[in-house]
Amino acid sequence: MGHSRESEHEAFLIWLLEALEEHKTDVLLVTGDVYDVANPPVSAMRRLYGFVREVQRRVPKIQIVIIGGNHDSALRIDLPGALLEEGRVRFVGALPRKEREPDFDRICMPLENADGEVAAWLAAVPFCRPGDLGQGGLAELYGSIADAAAAKAGDLPLVLSGHLHVAGGEVSEMSERRIVVGGEEAQAASLFDSRAAYVALGHLHRPQTIRSDVPIRYAGSPFPLSATEREYRHSVSVVTLDSTGTRVEEVAVPRPVRFLKVPAGAPKPLNAVLAELESLKIEEELEERDRHPFLEVGVLVSGPEPHLQSRILAALDGKPVRLTRIIRERSIEGGSRALAAREQELTDLKPESVFAELHRTQHGTDPAEGLDKAFNELLIAAHCDDGEAV
Repeated sequence: MGHSRESEHEAFLIWLLEALEEHKTDVLLVTGDVYDVANPPVSAMRRLYGFVREVQRRVPKIQIVIIGGNHDSALRIDLPGALLEEGRVRFVGALPRKEREPDFDRICMPLENADGEVAAWLAAVPFCRPGDLGQGGLAELYGSIADAAAAKAGDLPLVLSGHLHVAGGEVSEMSERRIVVGGEEAQAASLFDSRAAYVALGHLHRPQTIRSDVPIRYAGSPFPLSATEREYRHSVSVVTLDSTGTRVEEVAVPRPVRFLKVPAGAPKPLNAVLAELESLKIEEELEERDRHPFLEVGVLVSGPEPHLQSRILAALDGKPVRLTRIIRERSIEGGSRALAAREQELTDLKPESVFAELHRTQHGTDPAEGLDKAFNELLIAAHCDDGEAV
């Protein structure tokens, strides 16, 4: 929405570094997305590498494993590997392959405890593009990886990672979309079995545990990435693996910047919204603009409101807030909800929903399974905009 989040990233990484020291962490696992776009700014890459360097300085025995997500360029995430080789820091952007087959020796890696002993094994699986899948799809790929990792782990705990949407996971509106790899909804039961002591997943922003026979968890994002996430309890997951089993502790991340919404519930008519904005009180004394709360405003309109934005900005004049967007919701007589009848921001529209609705409008039916699968694969390919083959 045009506002920098650099100070929030900086505050989170400072906090995370202290948390790693406090918990005497053996392994830091980041399950993507590392960046928000395939071609991130140099400042973002500098911040990441500076953080990794500082972690190594202050927690010298720690292992760091960072896997790429659907927003990331797999090539860019893999790039530092040429310098780091097989050290204590590993970047996994693309699914490691050898002669066109998964390279299990690079996917599976030992995890050491504070005494330098191998105490567990990790299968580091990044976001999988359609080209990574064989004839058996995602389930067959994860099955073969679990087989190889379990053979290496023996009696030691096995951790699986991934970046995908698993059925039952709650998606955040406005800031993420449901990834359907290979055109199929990923089912936890078909991907992960009792051989895994823990499954660490990335993609969903809300911290959440997936119902399953094995512990499966999304750690979530470090702070809200849209106003819809303002009620989340953002956290990191501290996982302890030992002979007694797996224990997971949520450690809440302090929020350096507040998210506000006016009105708090459904949009209201403009005059009511203006009254709320004029009475809005910000208790904190915030001199730095990058710590001012973010604000989303929802207005119920019944016709043209040519001065809506200027009146809202006037009501906010002098208040230490950062306006992210104004939502205009129009009441439609007769209840028509066709795409053309809805007043929506372009960024609110989900490609798969638009495709399905246009198909229903033109052909009277939902897209067939094969067509739906092809469209989802096309979506994934379109988001891989960094010149990589899919």
